[in-house]
Parts: sequence; structure tokens; C-alpha cells
Amino acid sequence: MIREPRQPVQPDEDQKRQLMRLRFDDALETQFRNEFELGARIPRITILIIGILMIAVTPLYDSALLKAPGDFLTASRALQFGVQIPALALALLITLRPGLRRWSPIAVTLAATITAAGLMAQHVLGHFHHFGVPDDFAAITIAATLLLGRLRFRTALPWALLTLAAVTAAQLWVIGLGMAYDAISSWMLLAIASVSAYLLEYSSRQSWYRGRLLEFLATRDGLTSLPNRRHFDLELRKLVREAVRSQRNVAVMLLDVDHFKAFNDQHGHPAGDQCLRIVGEWLGNAMRRPQDFCARIGGEEFAAVWFDAGPEDAIRLAEALRGGIDQLAIARGTDGRTTTVNASGGFAQVVAPSPGESPERIAADLVKQADTALYAAKRAGRGRLVHAGSEHYVDLKTGQRIDG
Repeated sequence: MIREPRQPVQPDEDQKRQLMRLRFDDALETQFRNEFELGARIPRITILIIGILMIAVTPLYDSALLKAPGDFLTASRALQFGVQIPALALALLITLRPGLRRWSPIAVTLAATITAAGLMAQHVLGHFHHFGVPDDFAAITIAATLLLGRLRFRTALPWALLTLAAVTAAQLWVIGLGMAYDAISSWMLLAIASVSAYLLEYSSRQSWYRGRLLEFLATRDGLTSLPNRRHFDLELRKLVREAVRSQRNVAVMLLDVDHFKAFNDQHGHPAGDQCLRIVGEWLGNAMRRPQDFCARIGGEEFAAVWFDAGPEDAIRLAEALRGGIDQLAIARGTDGRTTTVNASGGFAQVVAPSPGESPERIAADLVKQADTALYAAKRAGRGRLVHAGSEHYVDLKTGQRIDG
């Protein structure tokens, strides 16, 4: 389904509050989360692989260098190779598989929780076996996940606080208050990591928003706020590709405000700009379905596109759109002959294009046919819609055929 670009929230106080809260409005938030998850894949894969490797090499220094007690080594290996590494490997598999990737944040969080719990357990085991295992390994794991796991801050922070609270409580309960200072250092580490994670996501959101804003402005007409010619060309091709794939219809109408140069000469360019704004507002508001859109593609020339409308419905919608410009009652002049601005239109459509046809060629042919029909409407007296048939053009105002 093709949609015209959604306008981002303007850079005002409301948008700044959304950035501070790390949450956009619903439409933008959905877009951000989708793109955020796509960008999180490589960092998560990296941190999971590093975690697996770091745990896997512990036998090299536990037994060979540090001469850890045998009983401690047995229990420690069971935790490392029986619990921690499998949890990290499962999270890695889920992150790598496209069909399971939506579960990656949960899998990474669970793997980090299991890893932190295993490190806490090894610290407690080391205490009872008189072998010093650093007590801040669990805090480092939580902080690294918070910073590098590309988890959204609003959900990751509560997890980090609860996990470290559980780890600290277990260590204090088993070992005693003698490790209180160590616990304080772990919480200081988490505080630093939390601030850094917040600023990292804030920066990511700000950059993403600015990119969307620039993308939006690049596909918008500055005068009417309608999509511009660039958007029209790109989206029409996408729409036709979808029509070829799913055997749907596509209709195009090119509109031209009649005698606009004379209007500009008589009323001045500010009045001409205001006329185009009013016409653009009507065209934009009249397109109700999300697949349909209008664009300004030239000075006083506009385009309208309908997706999956029946042949007769599309013609009816096109004439209603063109005729609505007459109803805007924009005063043209004071000569008493023509009192309001009107428009001419050229209409063309393709019905269920065959899969073998080139979408780019179909789109180009639609525009060419609609453009030829538009000039036929002008030759026929303007203020009318002409339909490009397979062998002829039909003036929908009079029902007469017109030579193309």
C-alpha cells in the first residue's frame, strides 16, 4: 500500500517534549521503532558474540593462570557452559534469523539477565571457596547491555534497575554488608551507563527526526504543501509495481488551472500564489483513501492518482475533483464573462496490468496519455475533463470523441 509522506511533528515545544520523553506521537513512534530495530541488529550480534567469547575463554585464566579451586571450577564451568553461553547463543540465533528477529529485544534482555545472575552466583561461589571473583562483573554486564544492546531506554532502564537490585540483594544477603562499598560502585556504574544510554537514544531520535523532516521537505511543494513532482514520479512507479503484482487498477489525472497566466497578470503574483494554495488545499483534502494522493507537478499543473478504484468510479472521482475547483469560487476577474477559476483535466487509467508488463513503462504511458488528454481538453474549450481511451479521447462534458 502506497502512502504519501507523513508530515513529521514540527520542531516546536511539543516536539522537544517528545524528544525529552523519548517518545514521539503514535504514527512517528511506530516508524522510529521499526527503523531503530533494523539498526539494532549488528550491535546486538556484536555484543552477544563478545559475551560468548569472553565467557568461553575463562578456563584459560581461571585454572591455568589464577589456579582456582577444583570445586569452584566444576560449579563455574556448569554455569558458564551449561547456562550462560547457551542463553547468549539462543539470543544470537534469534537475532540472526529474520523470522524471529522481532523477539530479539526480549531474547537479549533474558540472556543478559541469565548472564548477570550466573556471574553473581560465581562471585558467591568464589567467596565460599576463598577465590576472588570480581563482584562488579554482573554490573558490567547490565551496563554493557544497556549501552550496546540497542534496547529502548524506557523499557531497558526498569529492567536494569530491577536486575541489579536483585543481584545486589542476593550478594548482600549471602556475603554480608562487607561488600556494601562494592555494591555502591556497581550502582555508580549503572548510573553512568543509564545517563549515557538516555543521551544515546535521545541523539538517535533527534537524528532520525531530522532525517524524516528533510525527507519530507524534499518531497513537498513549498507553496501548497502537496507532494511535489519528485514524490509523484517515485510513488506512481511504486503504485504501478504494486498494481502489476496484485492485478489492481491505477488511474491518473493531470489538472491545469485555466488561464492562470492571465489571472497572475491581472491580480498579481501574491494573488496567484493564494489561488494555488486554495486549489492545493482542496485537492489534498479531497483525497480520502490512504493509497490516493495529489501532487503539484508544475506551476499551475497538478496530478491526482487513484489506486484500485473501479474504472467508472475513478472517472467519477476525477470529475468530482476537477469540478470541485469550480465550487471554490475563486474570483477570476471583473469582465462579467468568467467569474471563477476553473480547471481542465486529462484522465488515463490502466486496468489490472499483466505481470509481464514493465511498471516503469506503464507509469510513463499513463502520464503521457493523461497529458495528451489534458491538451485535448484545452483545445475543446477548457473547463472540462477528457478521458484517454484506447483509440480515442472522450470529452466527459459533452460525451463527444476528440482526436488525440
